[in-house]
Amino acid sequence: MADGHSRDPSAGAQEPAHARLPSFATATATRHRARLAGMNPNYWYPLEWSDAVKPGDVVETRFWGQSIALYRGTDGRARAVENRCAHRQIKLTMGHVRECELVCLYHGWSYDEGGRLVDMKHDHFGKKLPVLSIRAYPVRERYGLIWGYMGEPAAAERVPLVEIEHGDGEDSWAAIRFDYTWKAHHYMVIDNLCNLTHLYVHGRWVPYDQTTLTHHSLDGDRLELNWHHTLRRDPGLYGVYKQVFGSPGSRETSETHMVYDYPYQRALSNDRIRSCNFMLPQAPDRTRVFSVQFWKAPQLPVLGRPVPRALMSKLWAPAVRPVTKEIFRQDGATVEGEQDAIMGEHFDRPIPELNPSVRLFERLTIERWQAHLDAPAHAGDAGLCTRVKRL
Repeated sequence: MADGHSRDPSAGAQEPAHARLPSFATATATRHRARLAGMNPNYWYPLEWSDAVKPGDVVETRFWGQSIALYRGTDGRARAVENRCAHRQIKLTMGHVRECELVCLYHGWSYDEGGRLVDMKHDHFGKKLPVLSIRAYPVRERYGLIWGYMGEPAAAERVPLVEIEHGDGEDSWAAIRFDYTWKAHHYMVIDNLCNLTHLYVHGRWVPYDQTTLTHHSLDGDRLELNWHHTLRRDPGLYGVYKQVFGSPGSRETSETHMVYDYPYQRALSNDRIRSCNFMLPQAPDRTRVFSVQFWKAPQLPVLGRPVPRALMSKLWAPAVRPVTKEIFRQDGATVEGEQDAIMGEHFDRPIPELNPSVRLFERLTIERWQAHLDAPAHAGDAGLCTRVKRL
């Protein structure tokens, strides 16, 4: 330097906003607390598709930073344990399944479904088998999904699994299933799924013209919205829109009843299309969503009975799946953009929100996480939701 002194090029530079993010406990703004909250673990969360874990398979999944080893024994039952060996702490998913036990690759330490050490494949050096265990997670299967209870295991039996109307059984609707992972906080994901003011991003991929929020309410941990749509009058397509998306009362409009019964979401369009989305919050900036889209079979005009479900699945699913996945791809790009902006450079910027339901989503997200943080350990039914959640 001309003055003989060295200069730090970063001197005076402003610290990036993402480097000074507060914690949930220290954040004061509601918009920040909603985007920093975790998800209450005292519910059943989807871990993986049932057909993705075959007998003898072990796969890794995550819930809010916790690595979980999900495996299926030779008896066909799925099990989940903490993904670490209690010996050298390496991931059990590096190992293998032996009958109904999970065996660590390194020294052959074996664990049963309760996470208890039951065997080791090396010299015991004259000592008894150590009495130790890793965490195990209660598991159930339904709707083609493996569900895990992430809260206190002893409470799992008192918390019912979600019920989906026409989701299974003899009266089930035809369905397509897929999942997607967005690099975004779970609050931003649920806001996208329920807040239909964003439909502009989809352009002509959706059939709606004007969309209006006609009702919003929060009762406990169940939030309900009603959206009213007019249909676009695209030449050659308007007739299709009316038949597929038109409401029973007026084929020129469409109705969507939206429910977020924490932590499960569904949209029911005109009592014919039921979209259920189940979030797995893997990390503060990563959410995997398992989506099941149900379609009620239309009536055959001549026979006067619905199209058989098997035929619906064979003919309808291949046509609907690529359109649906493209719409969710568009959503993912915008939500990840929001994550980068709001949790990064523009964290301190205000959000001028016009939609009154957004405040209810923020409130519910914060309250359910705070309830978990405030609940004392081994509190019995305190803070548990034992109500059956119906979608």
